[in-house]
Amino acid sequence: MNFIPDFLCLDLLAAGDPMSHIVDRPLFDLGQDEDGRLYRITHWLWRYGLTKHVFLFVLAGVLTVLFFWSYASKISEDESRVPGRWGNFVEGLLVFLRDQITRPFMGTDGDRFLPLVATFFVYILICNLLGLLPFLDYLGHGGNTSTANYLITPALALVAFCIYHFLGVKEEYEHHHRQDGSWPGAVWAYLKNQVPSVPIFVLPLMIVIELAAHIIRPCALAIRLCATMVAGHVMTAVLLGFTTVFTADFLVGGAAISLVSVIAVTLLTFLELLVALIQALVFAFLTTVFLSLAVHPDH
Repeated sequence: MNFIPDFLCLDLLAAGDPMSHIVDRPLFDLGQDEDGRLYRITHWLWRYGLTKHVFLFVLAGVLTVLFFWSYASKISEDESRVPGRWGNFVEGLLVFLRDQITRPFMGTDGDRFLPLVATFFVYILICNLLGLLPFLDYLGHGGNTSTANYLITPALALVAFCIYHFLGVKEEYEHHHRQDGSWPGAVWAYLKNQVPSVPIFVLPLMIVIELAAHIIRPCALAIRLCATMVAGHVMTAVLLGFTTVFTADFLVGGAAISLVSVIAVTLLTFLELLVALIQALVFAFLTTVFLSLAVHPDH
């Protein structure tokens, strides 16, 4: 017996296997009979890759576009227009990212990269926050957090990796190779700039170290985000799992444990909100650091 109201969705979270809440699932995995139409649709979508994580990943992208478009569309209509509450919120976020992340590393030259950094921040934050909505369990048990997927976070890190290296090559081309139109020359110059000037006998070691560093950077982006989101959701599931185990064996003690578990999970959820924000900020921060190293290798 479980004394947690069904409308809180906590009974769904209190699963015997805590990992079930982070493992990717079919979009509508509701335990239907195999002869049901929804069952066939669900597994048809699963076969072609539309899983719950993919759905939330795409949904976060749509919400990110709407986040900026709702503000930009009003500004484009009248630049002298005084922004409302939503405009002030978006502007405040952009100013914060500019003053605390891009300018400290790249100066005012970093302002042109602010849209990139802000997009990473908002997108990952929305992904993290979507994973904290428990009613999404009704769209198939578990798998609510796309940023807890060991394939999605490396994809995000790979995108960041490609972007900051491309911008580094582009910067080299615009400053030193625009006149002769030599993109291969810009690429070669960019690669040479990644290795500091050292004596020839130390050069092989430095090449290995720099190559390892470029591999470790995107790995750090991917592993940190994925591991943190996994840990938070597993802890939530474990704490709520006590409600099922103890209530089934001991009614009075189980009720007390259920109360303690719900209180602990409520507090942990507030912590998860903070972690969701911090992890998005850390991803944006590290991307800016790596971007500054790419466009300003001399520094």
